Amino acid sequence: MNPPDPLAWRFPAPTTHDGIPLGNGLFGALIWGTDQTVNITINRADYWDHRGGVRFGPEASYTNLRTWLQEGDFDNLKRVFEGQRPTSPGEPVRPTRLPMGRIDLDLGDNVRLTHGALHVAEGQARVDAVGTAPSRITALIPRGHPLMAVRVTGLAAAGVRAASSPADSDDVRHYWQAYGVPAPELSDEPARGGWTQAWPADPVLAVAWTLVREDGAAVVYIAAAYGQTAEQATAAAEAELAHAQAQGYAALAAAEAAWWRNYWLSTASIALPDRALQELYELAMFKLPGLSWPGTPAATLQGPWVEEYRMPPWAGDYHFNINAQESYWPAYGGNQLCSLEPLFAMLKSWEPILRDNARLFLGIEDGLMLNHAVDDRATVIGGYWAGTVDHGSTAWVGQLMWQYYRYTLDRAFLAETAYPFMRGALRAYEAMLERDPDGSYHLPVSVSPEYGAAGWGRDASFQLAIIHFLCRALVEAAETLGIDEPRIAQWREIDAHTPMGSLAGVGDRRELLIWDGQPLAESHRHHSHLAGLYPFDVFHPWQRPKDLALLRNSMMTWTRRGKGEWTGWCLPWAAILEARMHNGDHAALLLEEYRRVFTSAGRASLHDGSFQGYTIYAGRPDVMQIEAGMGAAAAVLEMLVHTAGEVLYIFPALPRDWDDVAFEGIRVEGAFLVSAERRAGRTQWVRVRSTADAVLRLASPFPGEDVCVRSD
Repeated sequence: MNPPDPLAWRFPAPTTHDGIPLGNGLFGALIWGTDQTVNITINRADYWDHRGGVRFGPEASYTNLRTWLQEGDFDNLKRVFEGQRPTSPGEPVRPTRLPMGRIDLDLGDNVRLTHGALHVAEGQARVDAVGTAPSRITALIPRGHPLMAVRVTGLAAAGVRAASSPADSDDVRHYWQAYGVPAPELSDEPARGGWTQAWPADPVLAVAWTLVREDGAAVVYIAAAYGQTAEQATAAAEAELAHAQAQGYAALAAAEAAWWRNYWLSTASIALPDRALQELYELAMFKLPGLSWPGTPAATLQGPWVEEYRMPPWAGDYHFNINAQESYWPAYGGNQLCSLEPLFAMLKSWEPILRDNARLFLGIEDGLMLNHAVDDRATVIGGYWAGTVDHGSTAWVGQLMWQYYRYTLDRAFLAETAYPFMRGALRAYEAMLERDPDGSYHLPVSVSPEYGAAGWGRDASFQLAIIHFLCRALVEAAETLGIDEPRIAQWREIDAHTPMGSLAGVGDRRELLIWDGQPLAESHRHHSHLAGLYPFDVFHPWQRPKDLALLRNSMMTWTRRGKGEWTGWCLPWAAILEARMHNGDHAALLLEEYRRVFTSAGRASLHDGSFQGYTIYAGRPDVMQIEAGMGAAAAVLEMLVHTAGEVLYIFPALPRDWDDVAFEGIRVEGAFLVSAERRAGRTQWVRVRSTADAVLRLASPFPGEDVCVRSD
């Protein structure tokens, strides 16, 4: 299939998140503007104020948590599990990602911006302008450097002017003044400029730009670098500018185009009759290497695209109760698994901290416990007690590791990374499980993400699904690796004697509860009680009729409660759940609703709705979070092909009016690369290429037809 077409971009683009995104995992930019001004909002994915954060003392134990919950002592519970925060008036309460600023280009009085495009096939943004003669602005961010190049041609090239605009809103200035941050030091001249920003406990940032002439065009190079002093930081930024100038814009553009050609050649390609969903997929796969790539930081809530006009919502941190995971979902089917390397490397470096957390909370030496909201050093940010003790965060990143193994069959990764991490996660659950006289295992205290202001109960369905997933994955992993694991018998025992979920009803009327005695009683944005369907794959509706009835009943209640309290990231997950139920019409509708309600005019994925009436979360339509757009791409792939219960399903969830569909090179479990074509509503052919030694179990995509199988 051909590389993706350019994506048209609406201009004028009046706000930051209406802008065209460029990034390389480390450095990011949003290109927007109105009238004669091109605004370039810049940021680095590693730009943090690391001060503050939650600290836990010796009282932060599971024993105390259980006692206080059962006694209703929320004063002590919050005092201890929402952490000991700094008391100094000069220190912030938590670490946070930081806004950086803009470089603004004035194109001249006779120039007006008219339209733009993102050339995803070659990694360049384009903005066109009109005047007495046309002008064009193109921009790119080279791989591996905190650097950007912007080229202006046509009428505007002769008179373009650049100016620095450090972050300086009321919100930002209040933070600076409250927490001892000095004002930025600006140093603009006609052909060069920038600023430095000192920090009390982090390196100095320097932003530098230069305006030069190349082959009749005006070119602006922009860099952001760190140093222990302002002079060192400025020197580092100037070195990046010198590197860019030595190559020139044309050479940088040629190198970028070559990199992107190779990227798209290895990326799964799709051809849908729905252009809007096609573009959702292509934009997400373009953003993926801008969000996370080997050698760069792992993906935070906004990646390298933090706005300049305020402190980032939720500190722009790592949320591990779905947001970080959803950001990486398209890496699997999209066949860009290397984008997960920064996340796994970061988690590996945190293991001593996660081991200490489990030791403090549970008194065990071989467990791991990851809190749900942290900075890039695993310092706890969130002050929400139920999130702090949600052990599902640990297991869910372990599930990403297991999926990486299942999609690659990389035994070294399984042995060195996935197996020990999942084992540590299950050890924490084992310390919390209790056995009833009938031999069944239960969680006396458990939470389901974000359900209820002070919600907790016995046997949360979310946590039980995770326990089954971990037991089964660890048994398979130990057998695959030939490990003489003494806990295998215990894992099998737990899997066999732990409820699959908290249930209500009998027979074919059973449905999943949030936890014992707590039905889904309201619209709830976190579909945690359905996580056994996806992502943990412990319910198999198309292989076990009882699972199908259970899930249909549960999802009927889910439908009845409605979407009135959903946020942007909820809809792609919901679409995947529907795809796993082979309900392609609803899956596609959910993605269309996501696109209409939770994306900006500039295609940015939003947390809140962009207008009133669909959800109560519609008050902040400028809050960009990256995970929903990434999850939407994963949902499209799930509609086309997925593996559930070790069976591969081709075209399992297509809308009824999708007659002509094709895809090539989607990666699935078993390290298979799958391609297929459907014409006039009938599957024409399927090609499965094995990249490792694995068994293929394929549900026939040719119902009622004779099939010819060829294999080499």
